[in-house]
Amino acid sequence: MTFTQRLWRYMIGLLIGTLLALFFFGSRSCTQWLPNAQVRQFLGDAGLMGDERTRCLMQCGAVTMADLRSLLEEGDIAYGDSDVRNEAGTGKYYLIRTDARSAEFVVTDSTTTVRALELDAGMEGCDCP
Repeated sequence: MTFTQRLWRYMIGLLIGTLLALFFFGSRSCTQWLPNAQVRQFLGDAGLMGDERTRCLMQCGAVTMADLRSLLEEGDIAYGDSDVRNEAGTGKYYLIRTDARSAEFVVTDSTTTVRALELDAGMEGCDCP
C-alpha cells in the first residue's frame, strides 16, 4: 500500500469519526466542566444575598441584583486572591473581578453572600460605608 492510499484511508476515517461525533454529541459543549464554570454554578445555585454595604448600594440604586449576576457570570475569578480552602476560618470566598467592578462571593450553607463590592462609577449619590 502506498503512502497516498494510506493518507486517503486516514482522511476517510477521520471524516467518518468527525461526523459520528457531531451526530452523537451535537451542540453540547464540554466547557461546563471547567473549574470556572463549576464555581460560577456553585455560587449562583444557592442564591445571592448582599452584606450591609451591598444592600445600601442596592437601595440607593448604584447596583442591582442583575449587576451582581452579570458580575458572577462575566467576571474573572482570581483564585490567588480568594480563600477557597477556608484557611482563615472566615468562610470560603471567591474574588471575582471585571474591568469596572469586583466583589467577594462568600459561600455559606444556604446562600452566597456578596461582600467587599467595589464599583468604579455610580456611587456619587450613595453614602454607604
